[in-house]
Amino acid sequence: MTISTLKYDKLGKPKITKYRIVALGNLDKYEWTKSNCYAPVMNLLELSLLTALSIRAKRKLKCGDVKQAFVQALLPDDEQYVLYQPAGCPISKPNTYWLLKRTLYGLKRSPKHWYDKAVNLLTSVGLTQCKNSPCYFTGHIIPGQSPL
Repeated sequence: MTISTLKYDKLGKPKITKYRIVALGNLDKYEWTKSNCYAPVMNLLELSLLTALSIRAKRKLKCGDVKQAFVQALLPDDEQYVLYQPAGCPISKPNTYWLLKRTLYGLKRSPKHWYDKAVNLLTSVGLTQCKNSPCYFTGHIIPGQSPL
């Protein structure tokens, strides 16, 4: 399935169309437990605290593109998904299927795969995960060296 987004210019005329491929998680052939799919999220109190600390330290707040986050994680070899190509795909031949190599928005385990990738990345640059809040990492990053 594809989801399209139409962007408009200042005059209200269509400027660009963006498409995202989405998997239908309700058709997932695997039976996953909640612990196999769970990815922790930061609660509002923690977010408010970190925002206040950032503002007090005169740090510039940044955000990321969460629409493409799930596409960054690779699927394990024991999880295989085959999707029918989106209608009107100019690259694929008619009546062909796609074997996914990466997670997609809509798959039940995509949040878990993306979270595991993010934890591995943050710990590889020297940050330590907080025991009480799994979304909070502490440590020092060398100036000029981006974790991403």
